[in-house]
Amino acid sequence: MEKKSPFNSDFEKYVRQALQKTDGEPDDNTWANIAARQKGSNLRLRIRYYGPRAALFMVALFLFFAGWKYFSGETQPEIRKPDAPQQNMPAPMPQAAVSVPPASEISAKKTPETPAAAGRRNSVPATTVRFLAEEGLRYENPATGTAVYIPAHALRQAGGKLVSGEVEFQLREYRSMADFMASGIPMHYSDERGDYCFNSGGMFDLRVNQHGEQLQMVPGQACDVHFTSTHKLTQPSLYYFDESCGAWKYQPDPAFTNEDRPTVVAEKTAVLDNRGLQVDCLPMETETSRQQWALPNDNEAAAWMQEAVQTGYDYAFGKKTLPGWFRKHPDWTNDQLLGGMERSAIRLKRHKDADDMFFPEDMNNAFTELKAFKDCYFIIDNGLGSKKSFTNEEFDSYWERFSVVQVMGATCYVSFFGKQGLLQFYATLIGSTENPSFDAGKVLAEYTRLRNERQQNFEKQANAWRHFLYMAQAFQSPEEWCMDASSWFDYFEANMPLMRKRYAELKEQGIIEKSEIALNTWTNWRKRVRDVLLDNYKNKRSLDRAMPKEGLTYALRVSNFGTYNCDQIFNIFGNGQETIYVLADFKTSDGRRIVPRSVSVMERNTRLFFTLPKTERMINAPGRKLDIIVTDASGRFYRLPGAKYASLDLKDQRSCTFTMEDVTEKTQTPREWANLLEI
Repeated sequence: MEKKSPFNSDFEKYVRQALQKTDGEPDDNTWANIAARQKGSNLRLRIRYYGPRAALFMVALFLFFAGWKYFSGETQPEIRKPDAPQQNMPAPMPQAAVSVPPASEISAKKTPETPAAAGRRNSVPATTVRFLAEEGLRYENPATGTAVYIPAHALRQAGGKLVSGEVEFQLREYRSMADFMASGIPMHYSDERGDYCFNSGGMFDLRVNQHGEQLQMVPGQACDVHFTSTHKLTQPSLYYFDESCGAWKYQPDPAFTNEDRPTVVAEKTAVLDNRGLQVDCLPMETETSRQQWALPNDNEAAAWMQEAVQTGYDYAFGKKTLPGWFRKHPDWTNDQLLGGMERSAIRLKRHKDADDMFFPEDMNNAFTELKAFKDCYFIIDNGLGSKKSFTNEEFDSYWERFSVVQVMGATCYVSFFGKQGLLQFYATLIGSTENPSFDAGKVLAEYTRLRNERQQNFEKQANAWRHFLYMAQAFQSPEEWCMDASSWFDYFEANMPLMRKRYAELKEQGIIEKSEIALNTWTNWRKRVRDVLLDNYKNKRSLDRAMPKEGLTYALRVSNFGTYNCDQIFNIFGNGQETIYVLADFKTSDGRRIVPRSVSVMERNTRLFFTLPKTERMINAPGRKLDIIVTDASGRFYRLPGAKYASLDLKDQRSCTFTMEDVTEKTQTPREWANLLEI
């Protein structure tokens, strides 16, 4: 009898259920699971196959670029042989060679680079010329006229070995405040007398290298340089940048002076030199100024003088504030000024949500005549060819100007002006339900009266400041005549005690109250002007207020390469006064502290640019528009604009924290510096 397995109902039930769940088709993620399990094995197979081939390709590519760089940079130079002496290159002048630091103090195994503060890159472009050391070089910069002559057989290595073969000459010139800022070179000078600011007439840097090694002049030889300064300076001196200590050294030279130490000029002198002005400036009585200024006749002169003194008195004692629009454009006519001022933000405000009914709403209240339309509104004239309604864009826009011209009765021609264009149409002026006594003629007459009143008040205000500016020269010192209007306003506000005293004395004289005294003051001033002009005629001086001072060409003999500076030195406050400082901390707008490597100061109006000898001290000059530029140890730049500095309350302050803007990304080149600083 055949044996049978015992019946197991639970087991059979399990098998039956498992078979029922079996699917003849693969799951959606079956292949994804298989690929995931095989990923590591596949990667190892690819590396074994492609790895050796990729390595061979990279080695070949590296050898190709290395060979290309070597042969293009070393074995295929463009050799420039010195030409015959150029006609515009004067022969070397027999002058004493400039003394320089010992050769041992100059790095020999370093690619030539103009000195800069640590962490800063010199972005001023350089001119490069290759020549043969045994033949020498004559070179002239076609843009600036700077000429350089290096004799033959005059170059040596730091160890003393005479150099032959091809060498590379490099010339950098610094001609503007943007160049000075981009160079990273300090712009201050110190000696046993104290610390001084530089006012540069231009700098130049000479370098010669062979295969990256900086070369020097053979003892007894000299390099002749003919350098034209950017403008004529009063009592300039020559300075050499000592890279061993990162400071400027005075270099007596026959082209400048043979004094034992450089002359210190007054700040006023430096400013006048920067602007190309003669020291004995004249009042505004040239032909050009006569065309610009509408001078008063005898009947108007007394009133002008009285108004000018009153305005100056109120200005000095804080009763009046100089409008920004006049400070910016004092030479504009009243129409030009008014055209620039008639700007606001005006909307077409719907009346009861209607698309063809509106009233003008001035968000800034610049057009005071719009008050005449209170409890009134306009309805678009739906005549043939006329505008039917406004678009949502027109309702949502802000317009700069608004004008209404009465055509007949309540019919008007309405104009909206703005950057988005011009919107003009006919409309009817009507009164709202809250205005039962509405009269279109009276409303439009009031609109015209208020508009004329606004324009007349503006013209009166502009004339008061214009008369003040013109008459002020009668009480100025001759040095103040040399300032343009913007600079003199800055000077006025920076010297309020002096101005209060000046205009208080004029008021005490009775000029404001008594017209006969005002007229006598005007008469005496005109006589003084005629005497000044007559004196200039006799001495054959120019009648122009500004005398352009062309830069002088200096013939120099330098016994070594490096950076040279044709500069004045001055004290920031002049007249022997001690410069006033505050202890300074610097931070970013998000509160991060800036540790300064160097601090530079620029004043755009006076064209002064210099660096401070001590980074923990800042000049305390309330009211002066000094741009402050800070460089930190990593080479990042931070700026405080002049207007913000002038607005700081520094009076009687011993310390101050200055909040700076990071401008590193905006200042990669001298051109970008010029754009940022608006120079």
